[in-house]
Amino acid sequence: MLTAEENEVLCRVGPDTPMGRVLRRYWVPAFQLDDLPEPDCPPIRVTILGENFVAFRDTKERIGVLDELCCHRGASLVLGRVEDCGIRCLYHGWKYAVDGTILETPNLRSSRFKERVKHGSYPVRESGGLGWVYLGPPGTEPPFPEFRWADSEADEISVSEMILDCNWMQVLEGSIDSSHVGILHLDTLAVMGVGPRSVGSYEFAGDPWDTDMPVPAGGGVGWPSDDNAPKIEVENTPFGFHYAALRDVADDPGKRYVRITAFVMPYTAFVGTSNGAVIVVPRDDYSCSSYGVFMVPKGAGGGAARANANRGVDPSVWGPEPDRRRLRVPPQDREAMAAGRSFAGFRGGNRVQDAAVQMSSGRLYDRAKEHLVPADLAIIRLRRLFADSIRLVEEGKQPLGLGEGYNFADVAGATAVVNSETPWQDQVSGNRGVGEQKAGADA
Repeated sequence: MLTAEENEVLCRVGPDTPMGRVLRRYWVPAFQLDDLPEPDCPPIRVTILGENFVAFRDTKERIGVLDELCCHRGASLVLGRVEDCGIRCLYHGWKYAVDGTILETPNLRSSRFKERVKHGSYPVRESGGLGWVYLGPPGTEPPFPEFRWADSEADEISVSEMILDCNWMQVLEGSIDSSHVGILHLDTLAVMGVGPRSVGSYEFAGDPWDTDMPVPAGGGVGWPSDDNAPKIEVENTPFGFHYAALRDVADDPGKRYVRITAFVMPYTAFVGTSNGAVIVVPRDDYSCSSYGVFMVPKGAGGGAARANANRGVDPSVWGPEPDRRRLRVPPQDREAMAAGRSFAGFRGGNRVQDAAVQMSSGRLYDRAKEHLVPADLAIIRLRRLFADSIRLVEEGKQPLGLGEGYNFADVAGATAVVNSETPWQDQVSGNRGVGEQKAGADA
């Protein structure tokens, strides 16, 4: 449990907050590359960490991320013209390059001003269908996380953003919470063919109800356990941590069901044997973007994969288009719940089910009111890494989990049924556990 003051520190992300200063020391997944599809296309507004920026792709296909408001009189550059290797403000015609250089000042003949003043600009990298931005102090950029999708020649990338109206920690903590999967997602398990399940004294028949939902890929061994209280083990790594949810296997006491999530500080979770990741980025203190980034076979087309991600989701609830990405929680089907056909009553699959409960906590949940249990061990470790990173940055040091010297292409989760004595670490290549990271350690 956190105090109300600790919760505020954990959740507030503006530029002058302790957490905001920490998050700006990592590369931030900021927008979908598909939103800037071609040279000189319209610019987009990018809202991250409580600030607004403008992103554009210039004539030579270079991407720029600049402060949104023109440094002359504060007009939004999102309204601007992208032309001839720059973006031009509509108000007085000032034009900027991708690096913030002032190229033209039509209402000022002297060239000396634009030679000594530069508009706010930020380093950008393109990877995994996303534009990544570094907002920290110049010269402090950490290694860029080149995940396994960066060099994949056999696959294409599918990216879908869902905007949720709640604090980002409520969504991020859900990505590393394994004990809810066999409960909240009973309707998903039913579509996967898992069959009858129980939640305490409640017996769920497990007949498919939301048959149009997208079924999670990479399930591997399915769900061979009826254990809703997994044992959680966590091991820190150079990039953050691995955590394993260990469950008893039904009718086989010599086996255990292992689901391993790799969490990469501070935004990214590789869950189970999924061929991608869930990335949660705060837009501000009260909203966030949850990105699903997955690899699909070459030729299948990222668009087809995005359509599959949207399958079963009512278009009035969410869609992949830029103006429909903010999720609107659908009404529960209470009739289906009462009849035992549905457990949660929300159509649309895991993402809608997750969003419904995460946003139900309010725009910014007060964790001083919660009561944690052993199944929450990974969430406790997450908060500890953030708290330690805040102290380190305040001391003028680097935050934890920057991955110095680590090959991010090795990061993956895993799912397997193994002998009870088999170390779960054997399931994740490149684990390189480093033990307990302490505040003050430059890891």
